[in-house]
Amino acid sequence: MERETQQLLAQQVVTFLDSRTTSRADDIFQNPVADYTDADHLILETQRLFRVDPVVIGHASECSKPRDFLARDVAGVAVLVARQRDGSLGAFLNVCRHRGSKVEFEACGQRNSFSCPYHAWTYRLDGTLASVPHADDFGTIDRDQHGLVALPIVERHGLLWVGLTPGTSIDVAAHLGAELDAELAAYGLDGFLVERSETRSIDMNWKVVVDGFLETYHLGVLHRTTIGPHIRTNVAPFRAFGPHGCMTAVRSSFEKIRHENLDTVDAGQHLVHAYSVFPNTVLVWSGKHMELWMSFPVPGQPGRTNATVKVLGEKGHVASDPGYFDRNWDVVNDTVLTEDFVIGNSIQQGFNSGAQTHLTFGRNEPGVQHFHRSLSVRLTS
Repeated sequence: MERETQQLLAQQVVTFLDSRTTSRADDIFQNPVADYTDADHLILETQRLFRVDPVVIGHASECSKPRDFLARDVAGVAVLVARQRDGSLGAFLNVCRHRGSKVEFEACGQRNSFSCPYHAWTYRLDGTLASVPHADDFGTIDRDQHGLVALPIVERHGLLWVGLTPGTSIDVAAHLGAELDAELAAYGLDGFLVERSETRSIDMNWKVVVDGFLETYHLGVLHRTTIGPHIRTNVAPFRAFGPHGCMTAVRSSFEKIRHENLDTVDAGQHLVHAYSVFPNTVLVWSGKHMELWMSFPVPGQPGRTNATVKVLGEKGHVASDPGYFDRNWDVVNDTVLTEDFVIGNSIQQGFNSGAQTHLTFGRNEPGVQHFHRSLSVRLTS
């Protein structure tokens, strides 16, 4: 983040602390519980969000060298990404053109080619069909029409973005908008590495995961013995960037600089920035590292989500200070993976009970409100 933006946010924090307030929406917002439980609504989300918008599936460091590959299941779509020998990237549906099996079952690694484990139809790194055992039994095969089906892929801000609909294109810069695109560029994530990663299949709707990152109202209650003492509750500037947003949480250590000249101090170490990148990605900057959270729905199961967290660190920092990442992973595990995910499971059970038809988001939850208003616009337009 640019220093000027950091200073403006710090000044806003001082104003909030002095007035005992926070960023506020104009009114409360009621959101239907059915948005989290209805199977038809999940189909609509899949069609109008996940099959349309660029979605983040990982970090470039996970597929950085020629012949590296990644295989991911992304909202019901099997995706295969391969770094070509010339350094470019190719993305494909991970589907054999013979009988439809995945051609690659490993999550990552290196390959010279991809061979389907069912009948050994083999594909080059660029997705073209290389060989068919007993090809004479299939007559004349137009190999140009039987390669892996290509998907659009873009590497930007160190992240791998794919489009899940074949035959389309994606423009990540336009998707982000000029302001957010520039702000993310300032972090230099293309020089980072994935220090560690974990994926969990959890019993909650994908939006429950995103919701938890967009307000600090719950910190002093749910996280009262973990991060609650270290992050101010219910004090958080919020900024919208089109359908995206950024909530800035305030560390308790901000008190050290509260009465100083904010033009002369580094406020960054006292602030945590949580970016909601529409529709389902969250980036959390904690001063020295970035957490990448990806929340993907399981098709046909609105109460089921595959959630992945990746901890990204600058290359030199990862090599020189492993203890730093161990300590911060303990925070991730103790808060989000334990406390937030446990309460999220409880929330989903509550949705299914029929206790209420709507959720009420308060004025002090503008980030959550903005996320759901943006979803509503996209799903009803």
